[in-house]
Amino acid sequence: MTLTVLPESPMPQAKKAESNRRMAMIRRKLGAVLPAVPLIVFLAMFLVVPLAIIIKTAIQDREIVAALPATVEHLATSGSDDQAFALLVDDLIIAKKSGLLRPLARRMEYGVEGGSTAVMDVARIAGDDLIAKQPGQIRQAVIESNSAWGESGVWNAINAGSRSYSLFYLKWALGLDVKHRADGQFTSEISYNFPAIYLRTIVISVAVTALTVLIGYPMAYVVSTSSGFVGKILIFLVLLPFWTSLLVRTMSWIVVLQRNGVMNDLLMTSGLISEPAPLLYTRFATVLAMVQIQLPFTVLPMISVMRVIPPSHVRAARSMGASPLAAHFSVFMPQAVPGIAAGALLTFVLCLGFYLTPALVGGPGDQMVSFFIARFTNEQLNWGLASALSLVLIGGATVIALPLSRYISTHSSGRF
Repeated sequence: MTLTVLPESPMPQAKKAESNRRMAMIRRKLGAVLPAVPLIVFLAMFLVVPLAIIIKTAIQDREIVAALPATVEHLATSGSDDQAFALLVDDLIIAKKSGLLRPLARRMEYGVEGGSTAVMDVARIAGDDLIAKQPGQIRQAVIESNSAWGESGVWNAINAGSRSYSLFYLKWALGLDVKHRADGQFTSEISYNFPAIYLRTIVISVAVTALTVLIGYPMAYVVSTSSGFVGKILIFLVLLPFWTSLLVRTMSWIVVLQRNGVMNDLLMTSGLISEPAPLLYTRFATVLAMVQIQLPFTVLPMISVMRVIPPSHVRAARSMGASPLAAHFSVFMPQAVPGIAAGALLTFVLCLGFYLTPALVGGPGDQMVSFFIARFTNEQLNWGLASALSLVLIGGATVIALPLSRYISTHSSGRF
């Protein structure tokens, strides 16, 4: 018997070649991405992870359910009957021992007027003697300790916090009604008018952006069309603020704008005013200082775009009879729009998050969203609301920035 060896089919060889080609392509792509791995890891650790923590903190609402688990479970099925009062006292006894009482009192105050006092009054009388009584007697003792327990407001607040995650802080950050009176109606008292604070932040940011564009455009044009020693000096002056601390620059404005400062001295010496004007701790001081700080961020993108605009385009327009201004505005400026948009977008987004300058040179009515985020984080320890405000700020900046970024990316033609 003769064994015949059949030739190898060409199909496996083709598959092997295709597989090798794909692997080579994957290796090339991985090799191209490899230098960016440290940046990707850094962004994941210090941007994505903190952002995820902010989102979690903004929707996390577990103080009530952690301190009053039995009460919350009973309210879901039976309402605030005598047994609910007995379970409330029992939960508060455990909460006092486990350290959950003060977080519970703070959270209750967020949801109902006098909620903190109501919780602490009951916690003060809660003990083995009270829990040994009949449910009806416990109810009477609790209401006698604080009459708010006889109304629906505190019970509604407990019901509203019966889940570990909720939109409570986000609603609060958006300016919606979240706080009740003891009788269960929404309170008309507003401690923080967040819509007005958002509007103030946007108005200041738009004003600063507009001024930096108006001031920065001529400067960017001169720098982009200058060469040699003059061009180097001008670009040095643009970059100089980057080498100075933000705190130092802000403090210098306090020296300039204070009652006996340089600005008032100049105005009084020139005869424009007869007595020192209140310049510091005003909206004027806030905008002026922010314009000075943000100007380089607006100018540098403009310069990068203006420098690649061929001068022959303007000369061609002039040769066709256009005046210098007409040639500039009809030929040069349209090509510089991507740079103007990029500088304006960068400045506007950075202004939305300004904290230090308005806090030092602005008045109480000039504080922006970041000031209140810092206040709720450091002073009031209301991290849920601080995270919700941060989330709203990030979302607002993203909604504004994305369309402009797309426009800039489409029209920049690789100039950045």
